[in-house]
Amino acid sequence: MDAATPTALVFGATGNVGHGAALGLLGQGLRVLAPTRSEAGAEQLRSTFAGRELHPVIGDVSDPEAALRLRDQIQRDYGPLDHVFVSLGPWWQGGSVSGQPPAEWTRVRSMLLDGHVHAAALWLPQLAHRPESSYTVVTGMGALDPIPGTSLLFIATNGVLALSRVLRQEHREGPLRVNELRISCRVEKVAREGVVTSAQLGQAAAAIAASKARGRVIEYRSPDTFALP
Repeated sequence: MDAATPTALVFGATGNVGHGAALGLLGQGLRVLAPTRSEAGAEQLRSTFAGRELHPVIGDVSDPEAALRLRDQIQRDYGPLDHVFVSLGPWWQGGSVSGQPPAEWTRVRSMLLDGHVHAAALWLPQLAHRPESSYTVVTGMGALDPIPGTSLLFIATNGVLALSRVLRQEHREGPLRVNELRISCRVEKVAREGVVTSAQLGQAAAAIAASKARGRVIEYRSPDTFALP
C-alpha cells in the first residue's frame, strides 16, 4: 500500500466493537494496525482479516512500559497515524465492592481504564498536528447506570467518561478531533435477533473518522437512529 494511505490504529480489534471499527475503516481504504496481547490474538486477526490491509501488532497498552514499547514499534515500523479508535476492556459483573479482594480492583482498573489513559497520553501528541486526524473513545451504557454486580466496572468506566470529557476539552481546537462514541446496544460479530452486527457498528466508526465532528458525545443505539451531529 502507498505510504500516503491514511493509517488507523484500532484497539480491541479482536472484540466485537473493535472488530467492527477495523472493518469500517478498511472499507474506507485505510490501513489498519491492530494491537493484541498475544501471538494467538495476532493469528486470529490474520485469519479473520486475511487479504485485507490489517496488521496485528503484539503489545499490551494496559501496562505502561509495554505501552511505550508498542508506541515506539508502531512509529518505527508503520510511521505516522491518522486515526485512533480505542475500545478496551471486557464485561465484568463480579459482585459488590465489599465482596472483592483488593487485587481485583487493580485487575479491573487495568483492563478497563489504564489502557485508555496510556493510549491517550502516548498517541494524542502524535495526532495533534496531523491534518484531518481523529481520536475516538468508546464508552457504553454500563458507565451510566450501576447494574447489580457491576460495581468495579461501573467505577472504572466512569473514569473513562471523565477521560473522554478531559480530552475533548483539551482538543477543542487544532487539526485533531476527539470524540466519544457511546454505545447503548449489544454488538456481536454474527447477526442474530436483537443485536447490532460489528459490521454495522463499524460503518458508524468510519463515519466519525471521516466527519468534521469535534468534541462530541455521539450516541449509537441502532443503525437506523445513528446520526452525526
